[in-house]
Amino acid sequence: MKSDLNDIEKKYLHKLIDRIVFLRKEKKMSQEKLAIESEIARSLMRGYERKERNISFANLVRIIKFGLDMTIEEFFSEGFDTSKPVRKKGKPNN
Repeated sequence: MKSDLNDIEKKYLHKLIDRIVFLRKEKKMSQEKLAIESEIARSLMRGYERKERNISFANLVRIIKFGLDMTIEEFFSEGFDTSKPVRKKGKPNN
């Protein structure tokens, strides 16, 4: 049972990071710029994107609100729990 929970946590942590990377690249931001805008250390951002570190809730909120300039609802509404991120209507999917 505990193993299943760990697998689920890991799966969603990876989806979370994949969503951050996707949105960062869509906004044509470097890791460094996202870290600066989010007011977190660049080494943390690098560790998150390499999936070497767990992200804290506080840093997740900073990345979404300040770095990506999105609401929490926007971040989780489109493309989070799908195999591929979904783009807003009118934009082609590449």
